[in-house]
Amino acid sequence: MCTDYECQHEAIPASTVLGSYPLRARAPVGKRIARLDKNRIANFYTPGQWEKVNLLSVLSEAVYSGEPHVKLSVWDAPGLTRPSFAEASASSNLYQDTKVGDKFGPSWSTHWFKVLLTIPLEVLAKSNIELHWDCGNEATVWTEDGKPLQGLTGRGERVEWIIPDSFKDGKEHLIYIEMACNGMFGNGPGRPIFKNNAGGDSIQPPDPDKYFPLSKAEIVIVDFQARMLYMDIIAIYDAAMEFPEDSWQQHKALSVATKIINIFQANDRNSIHECRQIAQEFLGPNINSTEVYQQGIAKDIDVFAIGHCHIDTCWLWPWAETKRKVARSWLNQCDLMERYPELRFACSQAQQFKWLKEEYPHAWNCVKAKVEEGKFHPIGGCWVEHDTNIPNGESLVRQFLYGQRFFEIIPPGWHEPFPHAENLL
Repeated sequence: MCTDYECQHEAIPASTVLGSYPLRARAPVGKRIARLDKNRIANFYTPGQWEKVNLLSVLSEAVYSGEPHVKLSVWDAPGLTRPSFAEASASSNLYQDTKVGDKFGPSWSTHWFKVLLTIPLEVLAKSNIELHWDCGNEATVWTEDGKPLQGLTGRGERVEWIIPDSFKDGKEHLIYIEMACNGMFGNGPGRPIFKNNAGGDSIQPPDPDKYFPLSKAEIVIVDFQARMLYMDIIAIYDAAMEFPEDSWQQHKALSVATKIINIFQANDRNSIHECRQIAQEFLGPNINSTEVYQQGIAKDIDVFAIGHCHIDTCWLWPWAETKRKVARSWLNQCDLMERYPELRFACSQAQQFKWLKEEYPHAWNCVKAKVEEGKFHPIGGCWVEHDTNIPNGESLVRQFLYGQRFFEIIPPGWHEPFPHAENLL
């Protein structure tokens, strides 16, 4: 039997004592294990056993490969030569039919392709049409009249070339693709190296007999909103990986990503729009414009991010390949600036500018135009991004003298020399 006090206490409703704050969970609540959420998010947008039902399965609306839409022929440059466009397109060269699955090599050789594209009539009205080309090595896209347009990296890194509207007439159009039989980091033995090729060894002598299979040459009708969702989920996943464990920021990123995955349906493209709306809960409302960079940021900020290609003038490839790497890389930046006017890019090696001017006049003019627009920034202080251990004092003086003479009035931005010599510190 209870006392008067105990009976009165039990009779008081919880809502009277604690207001509306709940005393207990409405259902069992398990401990959140961030690692499981991270793994689930990664499986949502990466290749593997789930790729036929995850986000990758909806990135394209249609794909056209082989004739009559994509016709391929190839001319193999003699030996390890790197012919110019004029030499490669000469009427005396015999271009032979080729196809996806064929292999090209050996290491350091060059192969020129004629690519005849015919956009199918049923998709002429589509906005986002691309050529996807992947041979696991580097390449350059050229116009029929000999203008280099952009570089391709291969191995899924940068395999797309946006097909211009002028090709959307149902007729056959010709482009050239110049294939360089080397990866981004040369031809190291075994599996290639770095981000998408873990396990290789770059500093060992290169394998002289590598061959590269053409795995993809196709016209792709891109689902633009699906691709943007792909970028959204990568940004959210990266945030979850970088924020401290158990922080509210990480919890928010994981929660939003989980909601996106739960809503997504591979057989319902309407779910893509809903997923992008959910992404705004973490990324903010301006994810489709440059205003996304301004939200929550003070206007007087004086720290900026700027693009840069660290192209070693001579490292894991021959001198001649560096020249092509410069053209490919900088043309890519000019192309990106057309689509993303907010992009700013800087490069610092006078030697590379000189090569571009002498050997790729069209690319040089593209870079000059972007310099005049204030988007491409030459910031060199030296002739190359040099080592500071091997050169003697006279060599270093010449680096500064000739580098600044080439750039003249451009304010110098000090490059990335390495390693640093102790006597210079």
